[in-house]
Amino acid sequence: MESNLQFLAFNEIGVAFAVIAIACGFIKLVYDATKAIRDWRISLKQPTDDRIGKVEKRLQDDEDRITKLECCCEEVHGKLNADWQFQQDETEMNRLMLKSIKQLLKHSLDGNDTQGLKAMEDEIDNYLVDHAQ
Repeated sequence: MESNLQFLAFNEIGVAFAVIAIACGFIKLVYDATKAIRDWRISLKQPTDDRIGKVEKRLQDDEDRITKLECCCEEVHGKLNADWQFQQDETEMNRLMLKSIKQLLKHSLDGNDTQGLKAMEDEIDNYLVDHAQ
């Protein structure tokens, strides 16, 4: 039996090879397209290293900023407490001064009440001892 290729003309062999080449090209095209689509879907599902790096840098910057803000907040809180304590001391000192002035006025009006003056002197001395700096 003779081969069937002997009966094919040169044009028919060329066309057969062209059809085979086109079929292989089409198969390769479909394969590359499916591979590209698969890779694209995977890249959408998983963040790239660039995105991860940017997010980590942003998180680190935010953590640094929060740390600075917490330090500032603690500093301001300490200063507010010191101011509050100072205001309380000033209020107490003003109260003592007003009581002392009242005792002095009372003594200058009637010449008596030396006990009240002595009590105010003791109270002022106690305040000064308690708040000596």
